[in-house]
Amino acid sequence: MNRFLLIFLFFALSTFNSFAQKTTKHKVVSGDSFYSIAKKYGVTESDIYELNPKAKGQTLQLNAVLVIPTGKITKKVTKDFHEVGSGESFYTIARKYDLTVEELKDFNPSISPNKLQVGAKLALIKNKNSKDPKANKKEEASTSNDLVHSVKKGETISHITEKYDVSFKELKKLNPGLDVKLQIDEKIIVRKGKEKAKKEIIQPKVESIKIISPSSVQIETMAAADDDIEEPDDSGEVTHVVVSGETLMSIARTNKITLGKLQELNPKIGDKIFPGRKLIIKKGVSSNTKNTTVVYAELEEFVEDAQPMSVENIESADQLIAIASEHLGTRYRSGGTKSGGFDCSGLMCYTFSQMDFKLPRTSNEQSRTGKKVKKTQAQKGDLIFFSTNGRGSVNHVGMITEVVDDEIFFIHSSVSRGVIVSSVKEAYYAKRFIRINRVLDIVN
Repeated sequence: MNRFLLIFLFFALSTFNSFAQKTTKHKVVSGDSFYSIAKKYGVTESDIYELNPKAKGQTLQLNAVLVIPTGKITKKVTKDFHEVGSGESFYTIARKYDLTVEELKDFNPSISPNKLQVGAKLALIKNKNSKDPKANKKEEASTSNDLVHSVKKGETISHITEKYDVSFKELKKLNPGLDVKLQIDEKIIVRKGKEKAKKEIIQPKVESIKIISPSSVQIETMAAADDDIEEPDDSGEVTHVVVSGETLMSIARTNKITLGKLQELNPKIGDKIFPGRKLIIKKGVSSNTKNTTVVYAELEEFVEDAQPMSVENIESADQLIAIASEHLGTRYRSGGTKSGGFDCSGLMCYTFSQMDFKLPRTSNEQSRTGKKVKKTQAQKGDLIFFSTNGRGSVNHVGMITEVVDDEIFFIHSSVSRGVIVSSVKEAYYAKRFIRINRVLDIVN
């Protein structure tokens, strides 16, 4: 009997150790997102959601601990197909068979997760006759004369999409699994075709725009003229935009303050700082003497509680943020919509066009796109609007990159400093804030 008990305990401990080796813990730091964490550990966001179900659809909190899978779990798949039942989704089916949602999508490229029908048959294994698109891109290029681009050192998605006049979303359709973060020598199919490929201008698809306020010729004319005007910052606040190679210590020394004081002024900043992030060097005074009355004040009654963002929208937000972040440090250019220089609304137009979505040209018009959400429910990927012209009308826009507690960070093109990341806590923007709109529900 004792011998049997020892054998049982040995088996139980072995099983426990085997499981423990398949997970690790990650403590959330400033700048983290589900996308960046998944990339760091070589897993998918769906893998993280499966082990942390309460985190799904929520904003990452600083110092929160996530359980991360580190090893492949043996699949439960015992058959080739699954017949979809009532109420099932890609997520529930993938979880049932210990697959990831991405794997299930890869096995069923012709089936849309948003249009899953009862009775449909989903493949649970990869078709043996199909070829891995990543492993066979060179072969495809040689047999079908596809237009293929080989990534060179320093190239970004923005370089490639501008060179061939295509969008990131179009490239993803031809290159399943394509990531915004590129690898040197990675092969990207730009266009498929049997004949010798020639450069072709492909216009992004134009989606319908949802208007949430009455249009006004007078307001739109004023917006076009005033877009991106910056009032002098009379708050007395002093800031510093981080450049590549700088550290908190070097910034403190340059600005003749102590490291402790710098950290006190910027409590949400982690040990690792990113180029383009704006740091407060001297605190300003945020007064409410300026008139920041919203032009569309009558819309307040339409503000409702926003639903948590879907997994698809969160993934789109991460991609949009990554694309916009490629241009940190790019100079401001009035009327600019390309990587040579952007104005504020031009940066948003360019970024969202990579997902085949056309935004109106001015920040004022963009403020009437999508659905207004409460400041307390802001999430990454939302558009955030300000009035910097002293009239109370929208004339500046950015995209939210991160929400930490009650502080909102956003990427935008500033007249004085180009493309940077700022905070709503900064005195200048605190008293000029107007509204936040969610547009990703339209995109997806």
